[in-house]
Amino acid sequence: MNLHPLDIGIIFFYLISIFLVGFIRRKKGDSLDYMLMGRKLSLPAFVMTLVSTWYGGILGVSEYSTSYGISNWVIFGMPYYLFGIIFALSVAKRARALQVNSLAELIAKDYGAAAGRLSALWVLLLASPAPYVLTLGILLNFFTGISLNTAIIFGTLFSLLYIYRGGFVAVVNTDKIQFVLMFLGFAVILLVLGFTYKSPWVLWESLPASHRSLSGGHNLGYILVWFFIGSWTLVDPGFHQRVYATTTPRIAKTGILWAVLFWFFFDIMTTFTGLYAFSYLSGPAMPSQAFLMLGSQVLPIGLQGVFFAGLLATVMSTLDSNTLISGITLGKDILGSYSTYQRIDTERIIKVSMGFVLFIAIIMAIALPSVIDLWYTFGTIAIPALLAPTLFSISGKPLSLKAVRLNLIVPPLISITWFLFGKIDQWNYFLRLEPFYPGVLSSLLIIMLFNHSKSETENA
Repeated sequence: MNLHPLDIGIIFFYLISIFLVGFIRRKKGDSLDYMLMGRKLSLPAFVMTLVSTWYGGILGVSEYSTSYGISNWVIFGMPYYLFGIIFALSVAKRARALQVNSLAELIAKDYGAAAGRLSALWVLLLASPAPYVLTLGILLNFFTGISLNTAIIFGTLFSLLYIYRGGFVAVVNTDKIQFVLMFLGFAVILLVLGFTYKSPWVLWESLPASHRSLSGGHNLGYILVWFFIGSWTLVDPGFHQRVYATTTPRIAKTGILWAVLFWFFFDIMTTFTGLYAFSYLSGPAMPSQAFLMLGSQVLPIGLQGVFFAGLLATVMSTLDSNTLISGITLGKDILGSYSTYQRIDTERIIKVSMGFVLFIAIIMAIALPSVIDLWYTFGTIAIPALLAPTLFSISGKPLSLKAVRLNLIVPPLISITWFLFGKIDQWNYFLRLEPFYPGVLSSLLIIMLFNHSKSETENA
């Protein structure tokens, strides 16, 4: 598309601001400073960084809300509010009090180094930057016209530059700007559409039943899978990183409750933008690019730049966060657990690991170019492995070593197998069960059968 120079200037101003804010070097500290900001994360910063890093796949939201209407709010909103509140009320304070640095370290603390490394593999899957590498590439491709693969590579390298130097401090400082921009961008387009096209009430009355349906035409089994994938919140590495970084356990609890409120408002904004896109756009269009097409057609010069900068902010806040988490997981939790690598400075090995993780993310984004498919696949495989060991450890009642090791191996393998056979059979899953269900059921069965000798964990 051809953007006006003013809109291009706004986008460049955002990118330069993010780069400068992120690249300014913090005072040299230890690895705890690089990973967790020295556990000095305040309540406002905690809320802004948690909210802004939860929405990186904004084009996935565009795709779903435009295609299926308000079921976007049911599938990508309600489950996360519920599990976010559960995390705040039952998990946050206990997790912060453990004084660990990462989710994999929590597992290793209770179940030994081998279990920690294995859990780190699944954490890498959950924290993969691939969906957000893809989203950023699509945005840059739309703005500049360069090929998607080139856009993916360029956007990824830009995001790496400032977090490479500043670590978690850079992530938090840039998230403050991105938090404001993401809300501002969607407020702008909704106000323009509400005054120049249709009011929200008139829009609602004009929509077909399919877009006003809570199910969006999907069966209950599919909806419930996405609902349970919302339990991702309980084992999300970004959640845990921010909780571990707070100054006090109380900030962790209060901050998540505030974050849920902001999520609710942002979900309403993005869902209604999808409804407007469905109503306004004429002719065939890629649902994943509906927000982009809508912004280019309805917004005047200047406001286009604000909206598109808001989209970039939504994506980049999650991309840089997941890149850092993945680097910590690979560098500290996996490689750093071996004596060979313990002689290397922790910050250095994290930085090298970030580069490697982004290289793999680029390959994955090119191979599976659907944000929703990436989310679904990663969640289906990793959540059944991590959920039980994490929650039992935080509760102070760790599982037996045998139960944990089986839980970290069997459920994800079952989910992967179920998924692959379903793909071979054109998405006709065995017994019509989505892959998430057999994975979780096998996890529960393992706990019932093998969680007896808890004293093992003390000697792990």
